[in-house]
Amino acid sequence: MRGFLRFLSPFLGLAVAALGGLVIADVLWHWAGNGHVVPWPRDLAWTDDRVRTAGLITAAAGLVLLVIAAAARFRYVRLHDPADGVVVTTSPTALARVVGHRVRAEEGVSSASVTVSRRKVHVRATSALYDEATLRPRLLEVVGDTVRGLPIARTPKVSVVVSSPKDRRPVGNPVGKPEVAR
Repeated sequence: MRGFLRFLSPFLGLAVAALGGLVIADVLWHWAGNGHVVPWPRDLAWTDDRVRTAGLITAAAGLVLLVIAAAARFRYVRLHDPADGVVVTTSPTALARVVGHRVRAEEGVSSASVTVSRRKVHVRATSALYDEATLRPRLLEVVGDTVRGLPIARTPKVSVVVSSPKDRRPVGNPVGKPEVAR
């Protein structure tokens, strides 16, 4: 949604600025006694159905853009309030960096990717030394301790996925079948 707004905003801004400039130029040109820059229809009145329809369409488009902008707001993670009337927030990216740094510091973790929202912390770690059964419980504990140690108002759920070559079966030898020498 945010990408759509980032794409649409410059074009809408330029269109509104161009229309406003055209109206200002038309008014100044008319005040100078030279007629109109834009050939407006002479039979057009404020009570005309075409004007009302254009106004309704413009109002509906504005309402749609307001709803899109409200839905695309940045989602902050709320922290504990240090005093009454003081609200403290941080970005999900900052929390992901803290958790990611702590996960990457663990022995056997070669890389980690962390995604944070208000409700969930999701960690994807890779390891060449340990399999998932060995590393996942330790990372769950580390991530859980890290998240609980932060002053987050609502403690998010934690999920950890470990990818390890030790968990993958060899392609040429399915489980249960003996290898045949040729």
